[in-house]
Amino acid sequence: MKLKRSLRTFIILLLIGIIVFGLTSCKLPASKGPQSAEATNEGFPVPGETEQTSGGIDVSTLATQTAQAKPQGTTPSQVPSENPPQTSPYPAPTHVPGAPEPTAAPITYVQPTPGGPPASYILAEGEFPFCIARRFDVNQTELLTLNGLTPGSFFYAGQELQIPQTGNPFDGARSLHDHPSTYKIQAGDTLNSIACYFGDVSPDMIALQNNLSSTDLPAGEVLIIP
Repeated sequence: MKLKRSLRTFIILLLIGIIVFGLTSCKLPASKGPQSAEATNEGFPVPGETEQTSGGIDVSTLATQTAQAKPQGTTPSQVPSENPPQTSPYPAPTHVPGAPEPTAAPITYVQPTPGGPPASYILAEGEFPFCIARRFDVNQTELLTLNGLTPGSFFYAGQELQIPQTGNPFDGARSLHDHPSTYKIQAGDTLNSIACYFGDVSPDMIALQNNLSSTDLPAGEVLIIP
């Protein structure tokens, strides 16, 4: 009787042991927390490690595959960017509102040719005796007397004037209009008439200042008056 009871107890304990062992062996390794792996700045494990993680990934193999995936023979500056800079189809504005306006070219006074006034001069269209006296800086009274003229005398283009050589200057202000400045060409203007408008400026000086190769003066253009 006791033998049967002992055998029954042994069988029960054996079954309990088998059940406990079976439950213990059924626990999965994934139930454990993931093991941390040292990472580089790109998020990949450090190259050179040969240990395997719990997932069975060979770190050295992963590093080799990553290196092979990069473009060969290129530097970081040569690798195409995923988002290349976009260029505007419209040109940059040449003038920003509120910015100072570009300054004009400076006016340079062109010095006249050294030497005294010529012995004579032939009046051109738009010129008159007092204009010539101002231009050559000779006394206007001497100029009129030398040519037998008075302030009310008639004169004309093509008339030859004798120029005084006494060295006496013009009596009064030689300049009729302030300069250096600019002048907008009017219809019918010539270099000679513009020079007389300012008084003490010669046509040659205006042509030289503006690099003119022709005496044609289109109306509306602007000349620099030295």
